[in-house]
Amino acid sequence: MHKMIGLIKELGLQLTSACLAVILAPLGIISSGCAVGPLVSHETARTVGNSNHEIVGGYGQAGYAFKWNYGVSENLDIGLHWESLSIGARIKYAFINSKDSWSLAAALGTGSSVGGSHNYLDIITSTMAGSWEPYATARLVKVKTDPLEFRNKDTGQVDFTISSAEYDYGQALLGTRYWFNANWLFSLEASSLFAINDSVKFGSNVLVGAALGYRF
Repeated sequence: MHKMIGLIKELGLQLTSACLAVILAPLGIISSGCAVGPLVSHETARTVGNSNHEIVGGYGQAGYAFKWNYGVSENLDIGLHWESLSIGARIKYAFINSKDSWSLAAALGTGSSVGGSHNYLDIITSTMAGSWEPYATARLVKVKTDPLEFRNKDTGQVDFTISSAEYDYGQALLGTRYWFNANWLFSLEASSLFAINDSVKFGSNVLVGAALGYRF
């Protein structure tokens, strides 16, 4: 819980109802958690290929991240993600799927977060430039929090409860993969969160991370 609150503080996240624990913790009140969607991508618009698998594991300012993708067809992937603050499943379809040029894809995801659940949409574009594969992703996230019980840390008694809340935010991600060969890859990524409405506010934030992957 303390690690999760520290990460949210680092992101500069202030939610008007869902994350009052960040404000109230110094007063001796603790809560059950705050919810966010996935915070990393490490993924390009290209699919992994029919019947192929791809495993990616990394670490950065958003904590650890693990992803698995499987090619249902040449243009359609399904996959799972597991991060420090969330876990979920996703599906990606490539509208343009080039092995040596520009690609465009969209992905839908859903899952559970610390303190709630999330759904999101990714619009992904990428291109191949030799061994480099730079990419950009625009992500829209909708989060629903679980009801929060604020307890006195000394007595354990419930001081008050906040009902379930919903909020939306966006994330812009820029990164690149470097392919050592047809199987092994290295990914470097930076991203920033931004508010969509008044229910959530972010201070200045940049999340940087790296990952290593294997396609087979």
